Amino acid sequence: MATHTSVPNENLSKWYFAVTWSQHLLRQAIVETEAAGQDPGYHLAQLAQLDDLAQFLKMSWDVWLEQLECRTAATEVHQ
Repeated sequence: MATHTSVPNENLSKWYFAVTWSQHLLRQAIVETEAAGQDPGYHLAQLAQLDDLAQFLKMSWDVWLEQLECRTAATEVHQ
């Protein structure tokens, strides 16, 4: 069973910003739904999923940047 999915790391920041914008819009929808006296349960469940995804993307981005820094630091030559 595969435990890793290969994704282009260059897309992590774009995906993170798309997810955070979606979170923002969903929070607005929750406020509007509550103001209309309706149940925001579905929106809240979807927001929880987006929160998890945003955390995953942020952590993946941070790990990738750390790996880039390590490779750059290892190739620097000081004279």
